[in-house]
Order: sequence, then structure tokens, then C-alpha cells
Amino acid sequence: MGGEKQVLARLEVSRHACRLFWERGVADTSGDDIAAAAGVSTRTVWRYFRSKESCVEPLLARSADRFVAILHRWPHDLSLAEHLAAETLSQPVDPQEIADEISAMRIATMTESEPALRTAYLMVHDRMEHGFIPVVADRLNLEENDLTVRLCAAAVTGAFRVVDEDVSRAVIVEGEAVTQEQTLALIDRAIRDATNGRLGGPVPH
Repeated sequence: MGGEKQVLARLEVSRHACRLFWERGVADTSGDDIAAAAGVSTRTVWRYFRSKESCVEPLLARSADRFVAILHRWPHDLSLAEHLAAETLSQPVDPQEIADEISAMRIATMTESEPALRTAYLMVHDRMEHGFIPVVADRLNLEENDLTVRLCAAAVTGAFRVVDEDVSRAVIVEGEAVTQEQTLALIDRAIRDATNGRLGGPVPH
């Protein structure tokens, strides 16, 4: 239970850190500021995180982990587009998840000019890549350490990151309205293109 409580506590600190970075900028936000906003001691912040920029990782990881979980539930008889559409209907997002997604998109737009935030962002995607490997291995009927599996997992991660950055920029910076359906369609197309069609369709019998 203690582990779960700590995960939730780190996420709450992360939410405040992301908000402060967006409102004030990274340079003008200190560990003390993050601690005060989250209602914890500065010592607790440094116990949870290696740097102030790494405070964004738990919030960014929520979106990444949710997508990995969606792929782990991908049935063999469905295309990715069909599965994503079904997931949208069966797993609606709640208001907190929507708020977290917006905050994550804001951070994604900041990573272009903030190298330390970029490092945290890429670390989350590295974790995502490892999560994709069992899914790719299963759908290609190959061992997890097979080179093709690892290359496809890396390609899927890269595709997801490009879509995430493009959609985040469109919504947050350019003020465009991008629907969930449009985002999922982009993900489907990007993954098919990135893996040369190896992934995206149903698993052949």
C-alpha cells in the first residue's frame, strides 16, 4: 500500500510542477516552489525526484502507460484503428485524465526549448518502448529479443512521439481543435508507416 500511496503522491507533485513550469517557466520555478504548491517539504520533492525537471515524468507517464495498456489489450482479430475506436467507447476518460492530458501536451510543447524537460520526456518514451516489445513480439509471432521486434517497438515509440508532439503543438500553440478520433487516426497511420505495414492490421491466421 505504501508503494501505491507514494505513486499517487509523486503524481500530485508532478501535476503542480507541470502547472508551475507552464505558468512561470522552468528557470523561474524552484524545487521550493514545487514543494509549496504541492503541500510537501522540499526534502520530500528531492526524495521523489532527481531534479526539478524530472518532476514532470509521472504525469507524462500516465498518458504513455495508458497507451501501452491499450496496445496490450489489442485483440488479434482487430486492426489497430478498430481497437482504438472500441477503446474510446469502452474506456472514456474522466475530467482528471483530460486535465492531465492537457498538462502533458503543454510540457511536450516546452521540450523543444528546454533540454532538461526534453530528457525527462524522452525517458518516459524509452519506458514506453520497453512496454511495446511484448505486444510486437506477440503480433509478429517472434521472440521478444528478436531484432525485428526491437526495431518495430522503437519505430512505434517514435511514431507515437511524433504524433504527440504534432498534436500538442497544434492544440496548445496554434489553438486548433483536434478531436480524439483524429488523433487516433494519426496514431494508426503513423504506426503502419513506421513499421512498413508490419503492425496495424489484424494478426493473419
